[in-house]
Amino acid sequence: MAKYVRLSTIAYKPAEPGDNWRERTYDKICADLELAARAKPDLVALPECCNTMGAPTDQKEDLRESVPGPLTDRVAEVAAKHKMYVALPLAERDGDKRYNNVTFINREGEIIGKYDKYQPTIGEMEEGTIPGTDAPAFDTDFGKVGAAICFDMKFVEVGQRLAANGARLVVFASAFIAGDRLLHWARDFGFYILSSCTARSYLVDMSGRFLGETGQEINQVRAGLMPPIFSGVVNMDRMFFHLDGNQNKFPDILEKYGPGVEIEIHYPEAHFTMASLMDDIAIEDIVAEFELEPWTAYLARSRRVREDALKRAGEA
Repeated sequence: MAKYVRLSTIAYKPAEPGDNWRERTYDKICADLELAARAKPDLVALPECCNTMGAPTDQKEDLRESVPGPLTDRVAEVAAKHKMYVALPLAERDGDKRYNNVTFINREGEIIGKYDKYQPTIGEMEEGTIPGTDAPAFDTDFGKVGAAICFDMKFVEVGQRLAANGARLVVFASAFIAGDRLLHWARDFGFYILSSCTARSYLVDMSGRFLGETGQEINQVRAGLMPPIFSGVVNMDRMFFHLDGNQNKFPDILEKYGPGVEIEIHYPEAHFTMASLMDDIAIEDIVAEFELEPWTAYLARSRRVREDALKRAGEA
């Protein structure tokens, strides 16, 4: 598994209303992806429903896309040209069904998965959007990647499902900024977050820190002095842990691997991250060797023990 990956987010600003809006939107999305590709990213993210964003209300239904379809075909060409993954959020039409999704396209231009918004807004559902049933994580050549969309951020179960499914990185495609909620999710569920929102887009560390941002609210972006793109590098060979049951193993780990591991403790929150900096030893290898218990496994075990305790007490 590649360790260091470059992640880019586009604070996409939609095409101006007018004739040939669909074609001009396709062109603008691909032009922004070409601009982002100059940084040689491993993955690029766009905001929620970028295919209908900014369109006249009476046209939005007709502008919904099929998956695969014309826009995924155009984006796939760019992805394959630059050997990068693209997280493409779409307002989708599949026959009579309506979805709000993030479609993942790989370095070869192939669709590798599609996440349907788990918790659409009440208005979306009243207008016919069908909710998703899970928050899967898709395999990439640098680790498992999942997605959440806008209103999902209000629902803890979405983050829990992403963590349970092994997501190391979550793309958050949104029409609202989310702000500190991104930090809470990163800390609570132990994954990186790459958000994409026109106003403000962020890269968030799994320990709950902003690593960088872009957006149309930033003066230099709005004035055209900077592109609406942020690009940053993270080590995907990193995992999130609770201190309990793990911290007593630090001396042995450091004695064996020394500067080959990076341990960052967050106190008083009582958690830490550990990363492998070695080419031949993955963080999963260290976890197995020293019988460490990752954050999600610790929480799952705690819940099981609670249920067992209730059963023994006759309360379940």
